Amino acid sequence: MNVLLTGPTGYIGRRLMVRLLEEKDVHLRLFVKDRRRVSEETRRNVEIVEGDLFDEEDLRRAVTGIDIAYYPIRFFWAGTEFDELQKIFARNFRDACIHAEVKKIIYLGVLGSHNTEDNLLKNVIETGEVLSALPDKIRTIWLRAGFVLGSGSSLFEVLRNLVQKVPVIFTPRWMEAKLVSLGIADTLEYLTQARNLEGKDNLIIDLGAEMMSFRDMLKETSQIIGRKRIFIPLPFTAHRLFSFLLMLVTPFSYKLSFLFIQGLKSRSGLPADIRQDMAKHYFPGISPLSFQRALERALNAIERNQVISRWTDSLAGISYADAEDEISRAVYRDIRNMDFGGVPPEKIFRAITSIGGKQGWFTFDILWKMRGFIDKLAGGFGTALGKRVESELRIGDMLDVWKVVDLRENERLLLEAQMKVAGKAWLEFTIDGTTLIQTAYHFPRGLLGRLYWYSMLPFHFFIFRDMIESIVKRAETGDERPG
Repeated sequence: MNVLLTGPTGYIGRRLMVRLLEEKDVHLRLFVKDRRRVSEETRRNVEIVEGDLFDEEDLRRAVTGIDIAYYPIRFFWAGTEFDELQKIFARNFRDACIHAEVKKIIYLGVLGSHNTEDNLLKNVIETGEVLSALPDKIRTIWLRAGFVLGSGSSLFEVLRNLVQKVPVIFTPRWMEAKLVSLGIADTLEYLTQARNLEGKDNLIIDLGAEMMSFRDMLKETSQIIGRKRIFIPLPFTAHRLFSFLLMLVTPFSYKLSFLFIQGLKSRSGLPADIRQDMAKHYFPGISPLSFQRALERALNAIERNQVISRWTDSLAGISYADAEDEISRAVYRDIRNMDFGGVPPEKIFRAITSIGGKQGWFTFDILWKMRGFIDKLAGGFGTALGKRVESELRIGDMLDVWKVVDLRENERLLLEAQMKVAGKAWLEFTIDGTTLIQTAYHFPRGLLGRLYWYSMLPFHFFIFRDMIESIVKRAETGDERPG
């Protein structure tokens, strides 16, 4: 069975890729923008087509010879322009599959009503309608799932952060919304088994475990984590106020916090056309985990440092730029060199990749946290994004206020700033012989960008000098990994 997985580096896509590789009858092809975001081990076991999702010729190459095609799964906070392009892409994807005589498209949507004011939900529903519009030419399996709950999922991150950080939790009316959740393992199992569904007609199958209010989810989370929390109900909604509060205690920006609450409200209850018996009929071997069991699994994965993907992997709003070309046009540079003598280069590189997350940013970690807080207030994500796991980095990972855009073992780490910097900025570490070269780049946007760079120079003097010295010292002492 020739299977195409489009967008295999997102939160669900990356996990589905791992799951499909367990199936012996599957020959897996990945359609990606940059093959470097797929690990070397995975690249040895799959076929890869590089290309642009919105390039029709690239799309034709990707679907040629395919039996089953998985539509890209859930971009998060993509923005208005992307939403419009996604409608065009859904049509192009369907038509390319028809032209290539693909047998089946599998699409993971969400449970929600057509009569919604939530544009994100509308776009997800419209995408499913476009893919299903020509049932006489191609079969579409449309799975409509509740909120996915797993390590690194957006729902999990909000629940965990609120319970861990807030001793007294006010619960406004929007927290009373009844939500359907679905464990990530069950989500992957439904997607994997959907490829074997027989028949010719289109199917819409609704997936979910149990309905709970968001407030009850918080109470259940507090019990499982073992934190006693006081819950105080409020008789009003306070959407914008709680978006701000959510921004302060979770990894979300204000905009994403606002969209999250909006999503809870728009996806509460069950859609009028829900078909609750379809999942049992078509997938008799799957019994969805309860909310409690799915949450316990997610917490165990965090404790074991085994988080395969995070919600940040699906953030289409965070740039993944062609950094090499843009860096060449950088106006400002802060370059520092340090000879590390007889220390093995691999130890230096391990020290480089250990920075951030729980390890922090050496002596001036407090300044990075202050900078992150300012970024939050300016509408960014701040430093709360942390690391996927403490033990490794890969291309595409978030690292506090940075995103990994290039990583060559024992040679180079390139980070692109995701904070507000009045332009674009990068931080590069390269190893040349016995010399560690640390370079900060900035490409300013107008006068404000230039003022930003010069206002940061006093901080750069202390922060960047301390950083390169501390990296070499950490490598010398052998403390490259958190204990």
